[in-house]
Amino acid sequence: MGLLTANADGSLSEGVASDYIVSDDGLVYTFKLRQDVYWVDADEFERQCTAKDFVYGFQRLFLPETSAPRASEYYCIKNSRAINMGGSSDASILGVKALGDFELEITLDYPNPRLPALLSEPPAMPCCEEFFTDSQGKYGLSAECTPSNGAFYVYSWDYDPYTITDNNNLILRRNSKNSESRKVYPSGLNFFIEENGEFTADFLGGTTTCVAVTDEDAALIKGDYSCEEYKNITVGLIFNRSFELFKIPDFRRALATLTDRRTISKALTNFSSASAIVPEEVSMLDKSYRELAGSALTPKYSTEAAREYYDKALSKLNKDLFAGARIIVPNESAAEAVGYLMQEWQREYGFYCVVETLNETEYRTRLKNGDFELAAVELTGSYNSPSAYLECFRKGNAANYGKFASSDFEELMNSAEKAVDLAESAKLYAEAEQLIIDEAAFVPLYYKNEYFYYDKDCADIIYNPFTKNVYFRDSKRF
Repeated sequence: MGLLTANADGSLSEGVASDYIVSDDGLVYTFKLRQDVYWVDADEFERQCTAKDFVYGFQRLFLPETSAPRASEYYCIKNSRAINMGGSSDASILGVKALGDFELEITLDYPNPRLPALLSEPPAMPCCEEFFTDSQGKYGLSAECTPSNGAFYVYSWDYDPYTITDNNNLILRRNSKNSESRKVYPSGLNFFIEENGEFTADFLGGTTTCVAVTDEDAALIKGDYSCEEYKNITVGLIFNRSFELFKIPDFRRALATLTDRRTISKALTNFSSASAIVPEEVSMLDKSYRELAGSALTPKYSTEAAREYYDKALSKLNKDLFAGARIIVPNESAAEAVGYLMQEWQREYGFYCVVETLNETEYRTRLKNGDFELAAVELTGSYNSPSAYLECFRKGNAANYGKFASSDFEELMNSAEKAVDLAESAKLYAEAEQLIIDEAAFVPLYYKNEYFYYDKDCADIIYNPFTKNVYFRDSKRF
């Protein structure tokens, strides 16, 4: 358990920290820690969780030898970048200090309005130095070497990566010590490890209690189940700028302006028109990002405006390339949406494309290799922030399949991430979104939903559609 806990609506509540204050300049966070949170394990290890555990956890996060994949997200913490990049081997200079057993201070190099949310995520979890040292390099690799300061601890962990059987499982039991101060309802949880598991089939067959699916699989779930719905996926088009025609901004804009989203959403009845890149589910702390930033960013469908862009581009267009551009798509709904666009492009400009519906493996390979002219892509965020959806357009990002590059965009993103005021941060993110849309680097088409189903006789199972974490502390079965 981290300093703070993320709730389903994006708001934050106490974790190990019971309260915190922030300095006026947004650079110093001081946390008061609870004294009733304990580390336990399957072998009766028991110790209070203190500020020193967070200091040690953050030091390990930034040590180069740890190779933590998300360390850069926390570079706002003072001196963290220098330590992580090998510029300093002195972890004590990190801006995370214990002011006592139950008081922690985090000092930043620059303000980051996302820091509280970041402190609820796995990279910011504490680490018990005593246990880590005694485990002699096996920390977190077995039940015996995995202590917990949360609602549950690892009771047993059976997994053979070379033989996938029904015996591969992870069994958790209630952390009774922590349940004394904040009740943990389930006595335990059982997780089964499968290779290429049929998750929907397992749920319908009663093997599992809950399942998360997207629109395509939701149609398969018939029965009396509880369901939560999340509008957290944006489907749109990207242009491969290695293709000669798509190096011309006004031609991209001409195609983008001929996007009749109303027609598409009427045809695809489960989906709604996308008016921006970041979907409605995203929040900034407990405030809706779309309400802060505005929701209508895409240009209105207009054959006249599209023709103006086309005429500007006409002298640069090689019409020998007007047939055969490949559009790769990951599923039939995306193929249907693209089909409506192609009809407009053919009628207005005589621009013809070929749609290729690919399986997941081939689709990902083609995207990664740039083996396409256009691609329908699904944007999802691995955490609840507009940054999670926009970072794939940053230079050097592995998911920047269209090879978009803009110094103005980079500056807007950097400024948004460092803004002290939440409203100012949202405004800057919206400007970054608008720049992507105006450049026709991404053409939003429709929003797609994710659904979390669980048994009707269960309650209070919480799903995070961004991290994909499921929270069972308060869950009940009747």
